[in-house]
Amino acid sequence: MEVSIPLLNIFLIAGRFTGMIVTAPIFGSRNYPVPMKIGLVFFTTILVYPFVDTTISYDVSTFLAFGMLLMNELMIGLFIGLILSVFFNFIYFSGDIIDHELGYSIVSVINPLDESQIPITSNVFYVFSTLIFLMLNMHHELITALIVSFSRIGLGSFLKISESLGMLIEIVQQSFVIGLQIAAPFVISILIANIILGLLSKAMPGMNIFVLGMPFKIFFGLLLFIILMPFMYEIFSNILDYGFYYIKEFINFY
Repeated sequence: MEVSIPLLNIFLIAGRFTGMIVTAPIFGSRNYPVPMKIGLVFFTTILVYPFVDTTISYDVSTFLAFGMLLMNELMIGLFIGLILSVFFNFIYFSGDIIDHELGYSIVSVINPLDESQIPITSNVFYVFSTLIFLMLNMHHELITALIVSFSRIGLGSFLKISESLGMLIEIVQQSFVIGLQIAAPFVISILIANIILGLLSKAMPGMNIFVLGMPFKIFFGLLLFIILMPFMYEIFSNILDYGFYYIKEFINFY
């Protein structure tokens, strides 16, 4: 028998919100208290429910049919949050490349997002991107995008796997290119520094190049950080805008 039960519809709406919160930056962080996550899902679901089209009907004779619908809503929310998480992760990737070039890779700090160990520059980039994310109210925009998704992706609309996978591959490709572009000035500068050190070692064979090399490269890296610091805001805000562009494209699939 196919019916529509308001309580079960609330569970479906909450499933999509839960999926987004699990994978989205900031919301999915381990230092974001679990009771606050549950409260956010609960109160947002109650507020949104009157504005969501709940004309869906489903078979309640078995739990499997409803479980499939709930899993589908969870996957849609997961994908929306995952889009932004991919861009955040490739910001880490660019910082990892920079640390390998500067010699900072031997030192790690704790990432507040998932309590893993990440290089110093990756952590600095994470802090910058997080502050920009919050300062531009993108956490509000993310919740708004999820609410808008209910008008485009109705309850019970199954995730378009082929289109979603194609978009995810494109997002990873685009993020990889952006990560390399962020790290490129540092890689090129350190390459020039290595060439200079090589010429010095040839000109003065008695000089201990290993003792001089590390502080020389660190100086180059810090100098470049000082030069590029005024542009970091625009760089990271544009990267996050890319994420919301792909979220809009994902919603427009339906």
